[in-house]
Amino acid sequence: MRFLETQPAKETGTLRLVEKRVNELPPYAILSHTWEDDEITFEDIENGKANDASTKTPAALASLSKLRGACIQAAVDGFDYIWIDSCCIEKRSSAELSEAINSMFAWYRDAAICYAFLLNAPNELLSIEAKAEFKSNRWFTRGWTLQELLAPAEVIFFSGDWINIGNKRSLCLLLADITRVDKEILLGERPLTSESLAIRMSWAARRVTTRPEDMAYCLMGIFSVNMPMLYGEGAEKAFLRLQEEIMKLSDDQSLFAWVKPNSPPDALEGLLASEPSCFLDSTVVPYQSWGPRAPYASTNRGLKIDLHLTELADGEYVAALDCPVPPTYYKDSSFLAIYLRKLSDSDAQYARVRVAKFASVRRKGDPQTVYVRQKPQAPSPDGAFLHHHVQLRTGPAPDIYEVISVLVPKHSVRPAALPSGYSARSWVPAKWPIAFHMLKKPNQLSGAIIFQSKANEGLALMIGTLGGFDIAFNVLKFDGELNLDELTFTSLEGKFEPSTTGRFDFKYHSVRVSATPVLQSSSKYYMVDIGIEAINISVSEIVQHAYDIATGSDYNEYRLPYQVPSAAPEERSGTDNAKRKLFKWKISFWKHVIH
Repeated sequence: MRFLETQPAKETGTLRLVEKRVNELPPYAILSHTWEDDEITFEDIENGKANDASTKTPAALASLSKLRGACIQAAVDGFDYIWIDSCCIEKRSSAELSEAINSMFAWYRDAAICYAFLLNAPNELLSIEAKAEFKSNRWFTRGWTLQELLAPAEVIFFSGDWINIGNKRSLCLLLADITRVDKEILLGERPLTSESLAIRMSWAARRVTTRPEDMAYCLMGIFSVNMPMLYGEGAEKAFLRLQEEIMKLSDDQSLFAWVKPNSPPDALEGLLASEPSCFLDSTVVPYQSWGPRAPYASTNRGLKIDLHLTELADGEYVAALDCPVPPTYYKDSSFLAIYLRKLSDSDAQYARVRVAKFASVRRKGDPQTVYVRQKPQAPSPDGAFLHHHVQLRTGPAPDIYEVISVLVPKHSVRPAALPSGYSARSWVPAKWPIAFHMLKKPNQLSGAIIFQSKANEGLALMIGTLGGFDIAFNVLKFDGELNLDELTFTSLEGKFEPSTTGRFDFKYHSVRVSATPVLQSSSKYYMVDIGIEAINISVSEIVQHAYDIATGSDYNEYRLPYQVPSAAPEERSGTDNAKRKLFKWKISFWKHVIH
């Protein structure tokens, strides 16, 4: 450990460094301060530039005055050595910097005395204005100074003129008000571990650091953890690593009791907070439970944890935490809870949602093992799945176009149909499947739905693949009565010309089809919606057709767009009523709304 010698600084103003073994440390003082511009560094002292005032900028001269003032105060108090972070660490050595940061809480804790140097603080706190000025000092906003306040047993506060303002004990009520740290913790009458993880996080919620990662690194000592320094990883990753280290030592579930007030309700989040501000003003404490609780662990599927879940609706749950609900706490024996959404049945993937607020439950649900990734994503329907299936969902009413067959390959897999708010059984007879396997070969037909109208117009809606995984469609139009013995799956395979457009326009009607992917375990279902609508029927054609029916004119004479093929003379008398019904049906306009 490297120190500044205090006597040379007091007697001659010279700054000189000396190293001591950790097992031979003398009593020492330590400085807590905020870094300003052009601080005197280890390199400055080593190359002799620190003591050359003639080459200094005003900021460097202020730094030099601060270091000399700290050395003089320590010497007056009887200490030969003082540790100051800005000049006692060789920051060009990443190994030394990492060791210092991991040891810093202990170094402040083991110091005989700590001097808190508050630049621009008032020299006394007798007036309301002076106390307000003290409260607003930059020292109380920095991340590193939190542990520098908590770790030492004795802290003396000095103004920028090195005037003694008071110590931690005499100012404890004012300090507790500023920092929101209980005075018993400040005075060391209770250990830091007596406060919940959430409350300790809240102490740092309003603080900032110059380097983003330091917002996590400066809290290591407060939670008694150590981890390597990875500058460049970013603030969020560093804070995540901090929480993962904390979980190795504690099962206090208040760590999961955080909020993001402005977050959208559908935003997917992990169980761990992204920054200390998520714990702002937290008063959450854990229940003191001595019962068995399964440990949680970080895995490649996310955080694995057993939580007591109560199902709400639409795949959402409330997960009870082993924490009472503040501020009433133990009044009604309820549990603080958070909202989770199930993302996958197959591997128990969940995400936290509605992170702007908490829930509460009086009784915990059944325990379930869940996995929560820190960056959860809703399952993507893209790519390959073990099984790809097609399921018919909505279609035209049977009195418009009737399904007369569903063609699939022989020995084709018949998957179970998924529950749906729209049942295809309202338009597909029970003898035909509404779900079938989708073959993964490129440009491969997987199934065909054969429709026929009362006008004997036939449509074959073919469903298959375009590139192996992308669903595609094709529609064939038939005139006249269909021969189902000749219309087979094999006969349609060669006519399948896949398209992903989902719209097929003919002269007098349009077919629209869409597919919505739905993931179920290791299978992807395409939920298919079909709509058929009449188009391009003019008023003159409707009037002409009305005249034909009224006068009994031959249908073939005018070649109407919705014409029924001529019946043989001996059959025609039996079709008159059908023709009149056909007119009523055909001139109507129908449109199926795709959901």
